[in-house]
Amino acid sequence: MGSLSVNALFNILKQCCNIVFPLITYPFVARVLGAENLGKYSFSDSVVGYFMLFASLGISTYAVREGARIRNEKKEMEIFSAELFSINLIAMVLSCFVLFFLLFVKVFDGYTLLMYILSINIVTSVIGRDWLNSIYEDFSYLSIRYIFFQFAALILLFLFLRKPDDYIKYTAIMTFANSGGYFASFFYTQKYVPIRITGKLNIKRHLKPILYLFCSSLAVTVYIRSDITILGLFRSDAEVGIYTLASKVYTIIKALLNAVIMVVIPRLSNYLGEGRTSEYHGLLNKLQDAIGVFIFPCVTGLFFLSEDVMLMIGGSAYRSGYISLKILCMALIFAVFGCFYSQAILVVEKKEKYFLFATVLSAVINILFNIIAVPVAGMTGAAITTVIAEMAVMIICRFYSKQNTNWNDRKSSVSVLAGCMFIMVICLFSKTIFESMLIRLSVSIGISGAVYFFSLIIMKNRLVLEVLKYYALVFRGRE
Repeated sequence: MGSLSVNALFNILKQCCNIVFPLITYPFVARVLGAENLGKYSFSDSVVGYFMLFASLGISTYAVREGARIRNEKKEMEIFSAELFSINLIAMVLSCFVLFFLLFVKVFDGYTLLMYILSINIVTSVIGRDWLNSIYEDFSYLSIRYIFFQFAALILLFLFLRKPDDYIKYTAIMTFANSGGYFASFFYTQKYVPIRITGKLNIKRHLKPILYLFCSSLAVTVYIRSDITILGLFRSDAEVGIYTLASKVYTIIKALLNAVIMVVIPRLSNYLGEGRTSEYHGLLNKLQDAIGVFIFPCVTGLFFLSEDVMLMIGGSAYRSGYISLKILCMALIFAVFGCFYSQAILVVEKKEKYFLFATVLSAVINILFNIIAVPVAGMTGAAITTVIAEMAVMIICRFYSKQNTNWNDRKSSVSVLAGCMFIMVICLFSKTIFESMLIRLSVSIGISGAVYFFSLIIMKNRLVLEVLKYYALVFRGRE
């Protein structure tokens, strides 16, 4: 099992590629397909996403939490894996059956073929058993696999996308990029635990926590995807396509920041399972500090560069989405800290009922606000609703987990705030100096990143100094 620093590095590498690949492909795809056809794909993907969630049944989160506690007990782990995999298969069959039945509903006319193609992801996500890789902290494999299939998809996109009607080919290629990795895991995960189906599902043990986590995942998916789904029902495909681009930027950065949290969860669960509470709380506090160091500069930079980002990725046809992106920047803060409180504390400590309460309430709020705001304000209303939903989740999860965190390091907080002020000044200054969008972005990002990092060192940010000290010792040890 790799160290946390190595795992975090691989997972961050994966998420960086999750940024780089869309930055390469989205400008091309957005221009070739156009906003309308990109909107058709996004709407279809949002609908299939609900059924993919039903198929997964929240088992992945539950499996990582419980499996990390028994991963060294081979026999017990084989039984545990067989039970969860069998439950997962049943959920998958039911989910596919309901989806294929609903595709005959008239509202989905024009999207049926896309949804059939995307439904392949439902099957492969279950048989891949990716949760085993997380249990055994094999983030190097997950990262390498992801990069390989994304690179293959990148080549296919440039080879086969030529005109707007190629959105069906785009759907097939994106399905390959996702399903290919899951299919590879079907074979790879057998090195840990062989695939076995059992009739003894041990429902009494698994059902209650699985349902809690499933309902939470369902609510999360609703308040994440309902904006695009409702936007697709009330507004044009073109507006869905523009908002999708803004939402994609938001989602990518959120995934990058959440990557550090997801890497640490198996270790946190392992510490609790072994009764090492002091190490558990120490790691939690370091994780919270790390989130603060990364989230605020990202939000600051993205807010002031949002228009240039939309122009660079999508072109002038997508420019109007920059206002939505500015609004979604605020949602990033709530979303990432909400993930920390919910996944790293409540779920790890088996307090998923509080997470369920938070997500269900937020989902209801999100749907109601979307139904009210989207017909009137379109994508701007959808963005505002996302902020409200993410904020609600964070506040509730923070309330139920506040006894486990301590953030009293004022010096570190001041250093982050000062660094963000530097970023703001640099972004505004470059906007007035440089006419070229590409130069503005390059200068703003490059100089802002360097100035922010050095300001943290000068102002003696605790976390940054600890990291530098650790790697200095490692470097000296190799000499």
